[in-house]
Amino acid sequence: MSKEAVLQFIEKMKLDEAFAKKIVNSKDKNERLAIAKAEGFEFSAEEFKIMAEEGEIDIDQLLSYIANTYESQGIRLFVRSGTGLFE
Repeated sequence: MSKEAVLQFIEKMKLDEAFAKKIVNSKDKNERLAIAKAEGFEFSAEEFKIMAEEGEIDIDQLLSYIANTYESQGIRLFVRSGTGLFE
């Protein structure tokens, strides 16, 4: 399992506005995985889901953080529940 890649992906979501926009505005999990892979993050939807289920990452907290951070910068992102991010 590529836990490191998932953790790096999450960090990039927090720090890179353009990347976060691409992810949250993509149409489905396949597009989100393709974007992540193009940026060098090698993990599967299943690996991501396992980490979320085991509490190693809190996706809803991440997306809430991203929405609030970017909104405070005048950027509105519609973020879905994290449970569907890679399902």
